[in-house]
Amino acid sequence: MIYNTIYCKIQHLKEKNTILCQWKQFCKGDDYRNPFKYAMQEIEKHNITTWITDTTHGFKNEEADTKWLLEVLVPSMINSSITKVVFIIANDSPLMDEIKEQEVALKKYFEVNLVESLDAVKKG
Repeated sequence: MIYNTIYCKIQHLKEKNTILCQWKQFCKGDDYRNPFKYAMQEIEKHNITTWITDTTHGFKNEEADTKWLLEVLVPSMINSSITKVVFIIANDSPLMDEIKEQEVALKKYFEVNLVESLDAVKKG
């Protein structure tokens, strides 16, 4: 099953026991949070162990969404089957500082990797 809007696409990559979140353009509020909620339902349903976020078309979050991410999403991830988090991000991405901060916070609970492409993830 796939969740797909103009803002985000969520796929369950069964062969890798992975959820893939691909951002397409800026969004906020429910448009931002609903893909995560769908992904968490899939994670719970299938005991998915790896979360991949493709930030190629990512964006800086609104403050309220960042707060929701830290207070709601991350705790639900910690209490789930997720053991590994991967960010697809170019070395020159304007989001690199933000992702590096998330990496530091998430490493307390998960294996965290930053890669430059989905191909790099699929090979790994």
